[in-house]
Amino acid sequence: MAVLIYILTIVFGIVCFRIIRTKRYKIMPFISLIMFICFISCGFISILSIALPYGKLAVYPLGITLFGLICILIGGNDLYSLLRCREKVDGVYCDYNTYYGGNGISTQAPVFEYTYNGTYYREQTTQNISHKQLNQHMTQGNVYKIYLDPKHPAVFILNKKIKAGTIISIVLGLFIFTYGIDFLLKFFPVLLER
Repeated sequence: MAVLIYILTIVFGIVCFRIIRTKRYKIMPFISLIMFICFISCGFISILSIALPYGKLAVYPLGITLFGLICILIGGNDLYSLLRCREKVDGVYCDYNTYYGGNGISTQAPVFEYTYNGTYYREQTTQNISHKQLNQHMTQGNVYKIYLDPKHPAVFILNKKIKAGTIISIVLGLFIFTYGIDFLLKFFPVLLER
């Protein structure tokens, strides 16, 4: 588990470096905040695992708590996107980016071109959809209605519906986070006695 946290620290560090270098934090502030929280949390857990005498034992409860927090933040990002993306504009569907998960499962994030207040954008949506839905409902070059955030026009969504996955992510995250906190409260007194 400690090796996984070290790897995640490096990955989130690279992502945060790219966010700062490309100034994406101005365009996508909430997602950038999630990435910074993940980097700082993984870094903190990594330092504790190295610095404390039995620090590697603390990685598991801290990692569980962090995983729960990430699930809550991901679901919260979906809800936040639904609230702030309220201006309807026409967008041209261009392509999609594919993200692979475990067991060969992948999700796609459609990429659209659109103009808002005289500025041209080519961005991917904050909502991921399955390849099957993408092929059934979208054709490259066609115009579709999208909802964007007037304060951050590079952030947009396709549907103004709460997905079951969003609710599951938040509920599962709350459960895991609560379990992690409970585990930490039971674990640290035992660790301090050593």
